[in-house]
Amino acid sequence: MSGVEDFIKALSSAKVYDLGQPYFNGMPVHPEDPPYSMVIYRYHQYTRQLFEKVAPGFSDSMELVITSMHSGTHIDAKCHMAREGLLHGGVKAGEIVKHTGYTKYGTEEIPIYVKRGVLLDVPASKGLDILPPRYGITAEDLEKCLQYEGVSLNEGDVALVRTGYSRYFTTDKEKYLHDFAGITEESARWLINRRISLLGIDNLAMAVPKPFTVHLMFLVDAGIHVMKSLYLEELARDKVYVSAVFVAPLKVLGGTGSLVRPVAVGFREKVK
Repeated sequence: MSGVEDFIKALSSAKVYDLGQPYFNGMPVHPEDPPYSMVIYRYHQYTRQLFEKVAPGFSDSMELVITSMHSGTHIDAKCHMAREGLLHGGVKAGEIVKHTGYTKYGTEEIPIYVKRGVLLDVPASKGLDILPPRYGITAEDLEKCLQYEGVSLNEGDVALVRTGYSRYFTTDKEKYLHDFAGITEESARWLINRRISLLGIDNLAMAVPKPFTVHLMFLVDAGIHVMKSLYLEELARDKVYVSAVFVAPLKVLGGTGSLVRPVAVGFREKVK
C-alpha cells in the first residue's frame, strides 16, 4: 500500500480526543478579565412571526456572545504580553496598536498546528492522580515523566502538560483559579530549550509561582505560543502519550488570542 493508503487505514482506527473545555456563563476566567456571557438574542417564537409572510413556517434562533479571547480553552498571540513595552523581537507594542487591533503579531499570524503532540502526565509519573496545590513542576519532573512514559520530546513538538486541575474547570471555580499546580521558570526554560512549537497546559495561569514571568519567557523571549485551560483527562486515562495534535485558531485580525477547540488523534495502528 502507498503511504497515503497506510495513513487512511490508520486514521480509520484512530481515536479523537477533545482537548477543549466547554464555554458557559459563570465559567472561570482571570479575575481582571471580562466574564464570558452568552444569551439567546433571537427566539424561534419571534422569528416565526417575523418571516411568516416570506417563508411560512420558517424560524431561526441566534445567540449573542460577549467574551475576551482569553476565556476558557484559548491560545495567546505574541502581542498579548510585553516586557517594558516590548514584544518578541524588540517590537514596541505601542507602535503597532490601534483601537481595532494590532498590526503585527495578531491572532491571524498564529499558525494552524498539525504537529506531533507529547503528553507530559506529571501526576501519573509520580504515582498521583493530581499534583498538590500550588506545586511547581521542575525540569527534573519533566525529564522523569518522559522516562516513565518511554517517549521523547523533540524539536517542533506540541508539549501538553497535565497537572490534573482541569477537572475543577466545571466543578470548582475557586479551586481551579487559585489552587492549581503549574510549571516554573526552570521547567519553562527546559521546555523552551527543546524548541517545542507550542505549549499546552490544563490550567489558566500556566505557572507557579510567577505566571507572568513564565508567559514572557514563552511569548516575548522565545516567541512560542501558549495554549491554556486544556482538558487532558481522557488522553491521560488512555495513556496516549504521543498523538497528532490539531489546533486551528480563529482569524481575528489584530487580536491578542483566540478561543480554540484543539483535538488530539491517537493511532491504534502504526503509520508507516
